[in-house]
Amino acid sequence: MTSTDVHTDRRLGWALLAAAIAQIAAPVVQALADVSQPGDGSDDLLITPAGWAFSIWSLIYGLALAHAVVTLWKGDGVGSRRFVGDFIALYLGAAVWIAVSAAGISWATFLVLAFMTVVAIDAARLAARARLHDPAWTTWLARATSGVYAGWVSAAVFLNLGTGVIELDLAQPAQHGWQLALLAGAALFALGVNAQLPRSPFYAAAVVWALIGIIASVAGESTLALVIAIVAIVLLVVQTVWQSKRALAD
Repeated sequence: MTSTDVHTDRRLGWALLAAAIAQIAAPVVQALADVSQPGDGSDDLLITPAGWAFSIWSLIYGLALAHAVVTLWKGDGVGSRRFVGDFIALYLGAAVWIAVSAAGISWATFLVLAFMTVVAIDAARLAARARLHDPAWTTWLARATSGVYAGWVSAAVFLNLGTGVIELDLAQPAQHGWQLALLAGAALFALGVNAQLPRSPFYAAAVVWALIGIIASVAGESTLALVIAIVAIVLLVVQTVWQSKRALAD
């Protein structure tokens, strides 16, 4: 990818920065308005990560803001209009997700999060395939921003799917079988996406963080859920190390 499109239209950079700020401001406004926070309604799910795992949003917001500033400063968001456009759509989607979550409609938050997952993964794939720019750290910043975001929403979308299922009375939270299937599905999905990101370990890192949060939550509650999460972590780590070695050899 080249940076030409971003250099010739700085409006993209300003739009990216505005969208990054909007997604950070949205939860602040929600908190000040004293309405329900993202993740409310998920407490009944067995596979909900421990509360501290959601602190990753601070890292996600920080990376998003840093990347937007660097895009304006360097005129390069790792390149193409499509990559920057993915981020703008992702950040605006995050702001909408905050607003929808305030209404407490889980199936609607799932739909918004599903859209966010699609564009975040597309951005992560573009960054992972890009060759290192000069300076190289700008490419790594883009990979980290897109990878961490994509990894977390890839896990979160399955959690939101679970809360939507409960809200629509399609299954009961006390029934763990379907939740275990959801966890296994999330793990397989993550492995499939990670296979497309040979030069970016950040996606796997974010998913592993979510799985560690799930381990902390299910310990003592479900041995099978614990086993699924641990196996998923091992497979993601092995896959990422193997891919990284192959990428370095290329």
